[in-house]
Amino acid sequence: MAEETSDNSPPKDDHILGFTVKMALIAVIIYIGVYSFDQWMRKKDGPWTVTFQTDANGTPMLVIDWAARGYRNCTLVFPGDTVPVGFETVKTNFVDPVHLPQSVPFGNWFYADLTYLPGTVTFDFFPIDANATSKGRRHEIELLPRGLVVNRKAHAWEDGLRIEVPAEAKEDWQETDVKY
Repeated sequence: MAEETSDNSPPKDDHILGFTVKMALIAVIIYIGVYSFDQWMRKKDGPWTVTFQTDANGTPMLVIDWAARGYRNCTLVFPGDTVPVGFETVKTNFVDPVHLPQSVPFGNWFYADLTYLPGTVTFDFFPIDANATSKGRRHEIELLPRGLVVNRKAHAWEDGLRIEVPAEAKEDWQETDVKY
C-alpha cells in the first residue's frame, strides 16, 4: 500500500496583495493615458472665434475665424438688417458649454456641442414676428467643422469666405429631420 503523506505545512502564499497592487497601477496608468489623449483630441482643432461687428455703413457683420485650420475672416454680411441701439463690437470664442439659449448681439445662440472643439454652434439672428407657436422669421446660422450653414444652405470653409445674407432670406424655420 501507498503510504499517505500528511502535508501539514501552511498553504502556499498566492501573493494576492502584490497582484492587486500591480493591476491597480496598470489601470491607473491606462486611465491617465486615455484621459490625456481624449483631452488632446477635444482641444486639438481649437475654438471658433466670432466677432459681431458692423461695416463702415453700419451693416451688421459676423466674422468667423478658425485659426487651427487657417480659416480667417470668413464674413457674413446682413444687408437690410440693423444692429440694436447701443451696439458695440463683441469678440468671443466658443470653448466652454453654457446654459442655452443665450443672447448674442444679433439674436440668440440656441445650440452648441462643444465637446470636441471647434464643435457645433447654431444661432438665430435678427428674429421678427415671433409668437407663442413660432420663433418667427429669422436667419439660421450654423458653424460646423465640415462647413458653414447659412439658412440651411451649406458652404465649404475657405479663407476669406464672404457671404451676403439679405433680410429677405429670413424664414420661419420649423423643426426638421434633415441632417447636415
